[in-house]
Amino acid sequence: MDKLIHTALNTMHSARLKQATSAQNLSNAQVPGFRGDEIGGRFGSVYLYADDQLETRVFAKKSEPGLFSSEQGEMRLTGQQTDVAIEGDGYFMVENSFGALGMSRRGDFTISNDGTLVNRSGEVILDTSLVPMTVPPFREIFIAENGQVYIEPIGGEPGVRQLVNQIAATSGEGLSLKKDTDGTIRPEGGIDRTQFNADQNVRLKQGYLETSNVSVFDELVNNVDIQKQYQLNVKLISLAKQIDEAGASLLKLPNG
Repeated sequence: MDKLIHTALNTMHSARLKQATSAQNLSNAQVPGFRGDEIGGRFGSVYLYADDQLETRVFAKKSEPGLFSSEQGEMRLTGQQTDVAIEGDGYFMVENSFGALGMSRRGDFTISNDGTLVNRSGEVILDTSLVPMTVPPFREIFIAENGQVYIEPIGGEPGVRQLVNQIAATSGEGLSLKKDTDGTIRPEGGIDRTQFNADQNVRLKQGYLETSNVSVFDELVNNVDIQKQYQLNVKLISLAKQIDEAGASLLKLPNG
């Protein structure tokens, strides 16, 4: 009965990992540009065996972390000058508070007190030299499709635009991308500042925000399926106990 019990326990463990991923997706369903994690990731199978015995059991023992959905989220018009969405493939280049570079689809930008362009999670938006972007005081700000940022400076002539800088973006094409533990997307091996080249083909849309690509309905359905799977394996363990006890009773010698 140990085979049945261990198989059921392993399946319950996998179900718990899937449920944790689904809960993570649901909690970020309203975060702009969020990329949903793949439920459970990709599990790898390994043989369980001992010396001089047949390899009779194959279990899912580990999953590949960091996998995420790259599906486009819904584009919503906000009319805010500092809201920017990426249309199609691409990522903004960002830097977190620890100085680590990353890639993000989050475009709910704002200007910090020192004039630095940041998103609402506090990540700094970088220019094409991978340097934090700073924006002088302005009456209006304009962000072109190619990421170039223009302003109408305070005190300047109305209608006269001044080029400030260009937002760094990359398509991520040809890179093996994974979502890191902080939720930021990074290529395997990290990002080399000296080797980075901005992708001029990434298209930006000012005044729009891309929503999370998580489907709340699909995640709720997944949660129900995962719960049923978990309960089924609890019943299998109980059944294995009953079968084991019945088998043990048959082996008992009669008294007298």
